[in-house]
Amino acid sequence: MNTKQLNTLFLGFIAFFLFIYVLYIGKSIFISLIFTFFLFILLSSAFWFFQKHTKNTAFSVLLTAGSGIWFFILIYFILSSQIDSFSEEIPRYKDVFSWVGELLKSLTGRDFSIWTLLDSVNFSNIFSGIWTFVSNFLGYIGTILFFLIFIFLEKKYFIQKIGYIFENKAEKKFFSIVEKIHADLTLYFGVKFLMAFVNGFVSYIVMLSFGLEYALFFALLVFLLDFIPNIWGIIALSFPFLYSFLQFSSPVTAFILLAFLIVPQTITGNIIEPKLYGSRLNLSGFVILLSLLFWGSLWWIVGAFLAVPIMTSLNIIFSKFEATRPVAILLSEKGDVQ
Repeated sequence: MNTKQLNTLFLGFIAFFLFIYVLYIGKSIFISLIFTFFLFILLSSAFWFFQKHTKNTAFSVLLTAGSGIWFFILIYFILSSQIDSFSEEIPRYKDVFSWVGELLKSLTGRDFSIWTLLDSVNFSNIFSGIWTFVSNFLGYIGTILFFLIFIFLEKKYFIQKIGYIFENKAEKKFFSIVEKIHADLTLYFGVKFLMAFVNGFVSYIVMLSFGLEYALFFALLVFLLDFIPNIWGIIALSFPFLYSFLQFSSPVTAFILLAFLIVPQTITGNIIEPKLYGSRLNLSGFVILLSLLFWGSLWWIVGAFLAVPIMTSLNIIFSKFEATRPVAILLSEKGDVQ
């Protein structure tokens, strides 16, 4: 490797770390912009869906805006109405940990110090922190709506601007990238929303049939965390599972409840979702795991939520240029990129 290549590599590393630093210190702006971009895609798709069925532009705009506003209001209402009373019950989880610790000690003869540690944890503060995070996140909504208004107002001039910037061939490539990202992300969010809703609704019915308290709150957790791939949907089930120990005082009932809750997660996550996605997302499981770790550590749970859409968009962009095509092949599931 000659001096020029070493300098290029060194500058590349510096640029990469500077980019990560900028993403970190400007996370509030970048998160708002990325959510604005994704919401723009979703709202545009919803508008064309309503337009196709109602044949009325004004009515379609009202339906699209009303659906989005109703969705966020519903989530806020469920969280604000149940999280305060639920957080008061959280310290009782320590009784569960102590009980399990005693059971493990009697079975193995070893003292598990983790239970002493957990006994000192203030779970009320933890869930208050979660509620603070949710409240802060809802604060992004104002900024996002502000961005959305300007994007929709300037949408009609966007194509004209692109025509001025690029030549015909480059313009076609640009719009092919945009259309591919739009189609794949619409599919991703559509499938994710449907599967998360199904999992949340089925979980609610199961918990309600068992008579579990705060079933609506736990079902909302299942719905929200199901948007984060891999194990987060299962993690959401741990909350009603642990709480069932407290309410029913019966390990058998708790494990039966958990079994009924895991079934829909397993079916949707391992059978239905892969069939609905097909090969459209084209990301390897290892890349998804790494992206969850990277974006989650950078922007916490918001980053984990955005990880797959961001990597899907980047993979599409990388696949359209010869210089970055090898990167797209590495990110893809089977090395087949279009």
